[in-house]
Amino acid sequence: MIIQILLTLVLSCLSGLFYRFGGMGKEEQSWVPMFLRKSWIRDWVIPAFSLGVLFTWWKPSVWQGYLLSIPVYLLTGGALSTYWDWINKFFGDDEGEKWYNWLLHGFFVGLAFFPFYWAGIHWWAILSNAVVSGLLMMWISERSSNVWIEECGRGFIATITRIFLLF
Repeated sequence: MIIQILLTLVLSCLSGLFYRFGGMGKEEQSWVPMFLRKSWIRDWVIPAFSLGVLFTWWKPSVWQGYLLSIPVYLLTGGALSTYWDWINKFFGDDEGEKWYNWLLHGFFVGLAFFPFYWAGIHWWAILSNAVVSGLLMMWISERSSNVWIEECGRGFIATITRIFLLF
């Protein structure tokens, strides 16, 4: 169990770092190499960390459950690729991301795991995972003025909240 906890923390921390790396601009001065500063790093590496945390603690009730990792991976990558700022025009605002953008971002990152419903995860666990993920991402994004804390926090949340799927 100690190894599971350590693996969960390591994968969640890596997720936070890669979330930040994928959000860095080319002009930003940093020790992070340019090949890691691509948005696809965020979108397509973090789902692997997220699945790693889930499979550290849970095994599907049917072998086909592992095949559901493919749509979950794709849905998570898709959810990570948008901040939902396109909806701002409906609220009469077009300046940056707002609290509801972060809430939706986190909610859909969490909801991306719904295909595992057919492999034994309860629907209410998936929904609670999505709600907690959305609320935490909204909270850290609105409360932090440090981009490293904000983005590493969202990446950490995107992975650590998978433990809510186990309840």
